[in-house]
Amino acid sequence: MSAQDGAGRGEAAAPAPAVEIQSVDVEEPKTWERVLAVALPAAAWHQARARVLVGLRRKVQLPGFRKGKAPKELIASQYAGQIDMDALEWLLPRAYGEALGRTEIHPVSDPEFSEVRYGADEPFTFKATVQVKPAITVTGIDGLKVTWYTESMPEDAVDRTLEGIRHERAEFETVERAAADGDRLTVDFRQVDAGVPIVGTEVKGHVFELGHRQVLAGFSDGIRGMAAGEERAFPIAYPDDYEQQTLAGQTRNFQVTLHQVEEKKLPALDDEFARNLGDFKDMAALRERIEANIAAEIEQRNRQRLETALVQALLAINEFEAPPVMVSNYVESMIAEQERRNGQPLPDGERARAVEGLTPGATFALKRWLALDAVAGQENMAVGDDEYDAHLERMAEAEGTEVAKVRRSVERMGAEGRIREDLLHRRVFEFLESRATIKQEAIPEERGGAR
Repeated sequence: MSAQDGAGRGEAAAPAPAVEIQSVDVEEPKTWERVLAVALPAAAWHQARARVLVGLRRKVQLPGFRKGKAPKELIASQYAGQIDMDALEWLLPRAYGEALGRTEIHPVSDPEFSEVRYGADEPFTFKATVQVKPAITVTGIDGLKVTWYTESMPEDAVDRTLEGIRHERAEFETVERAAADGDRLTVDFRQVDAGVPIVGTEVKGHVFELGHRQVLAGFSDGIRGMAAGEERAFPIAYPDDYEQQTLAGQTRNFQVTLHQVEEKKLPALDDEFARNLGDFKDMAALRERIEANIAAEIEQRNRQRLETALVQALLAINEFEAPPVMVSNYVESMIAEQERRNGQPLPDGERARAVEGLTPGATFALKRWLALDAVAGQENMAVGDDEYDAHLERMAEAEGTEVAKVRRSVERMGAEGRIREDLLHRRVFEFLESRATIKQEAIPEERGGAR
């Protein structure tokens, strides 16, 4: 029971007394941390205990007394520890809130209370530690040196994309022959130990493409050459970096029954193929659209590389720490989104690995955001209503709908703040680019460049 719950009727009907603050001193041990050293008069502690005592007296029943009629002195003696705890529970958050209001601090975390001291005739004192967005002054903007690695469109990009679409639209025909790469197979499989099936590992009717890059190589190797109706047992060695850690580096024995072999029949790349894909009169029109889409994607990736290079260069000469609570909250939000997509929570082991793997990226993302906000503040940048409205108009045009509909959708999702922030950061990047010395180079092949 909290003291707040215990006060509200009968003797406790009076409003809670105002919390009187004697002093608030602020310490700054780190750029992202503030410590409030707060002092209240001794009377504040006595008032909090008295308030708790009123509520407690109304609820407890001591031998020899009717409920609510025991002497206050007797209750105060027998329940001294509980009264102190409930008084702290009632007084600390109120004193903290009152003290915080006397500062210009805007916490991004809940307070951590420490060094709480109180007594009969001494002031009630405590410290409240909170995390804040660090105040950053960004320097070195003029002449910022960056290397911008860009990619160009590979000569066979359109042909490879068309081939991918062709395979997506392939038809399959059942054949009576040994399975070969590219065939679609239907199998039953299960793990075995010394020839004995392991309960709970059986999978029926599994369909996959033999030799596909998303299929474990050992699985394809074991089945290649089988015919429908054939059964085969073979081991599979999982690579050390296999995503499922419980299997990484392990070897498991499988028993597989092949039920069906289907040969892939690819459609011809002709004008009819193009017309079946959409509003294309011929293959030339389809190729033109594909080329434009690839060019737009490459341009976007190149832009993202430039922005990342600008931020990395900026952070290299403006070192600061991101508040740990902001990093952990960001990581937790990403994990929660992953769990939402999976429809189930991550097991403890996988969650710990996810936290470890996501933390560096989350830290960089937050430092990026803080640095861009700092530059925007230093340069007095803001996104006006005209700029925001123009962006909504472009969104509506791209979606082929009315601006009013886009605006309603943005309001319903509460996305206006995020959109304005994106527009502001876009302006910051344009500003940084205009001041930087940029060296443009092609992406080396080992880093993902075109081959």
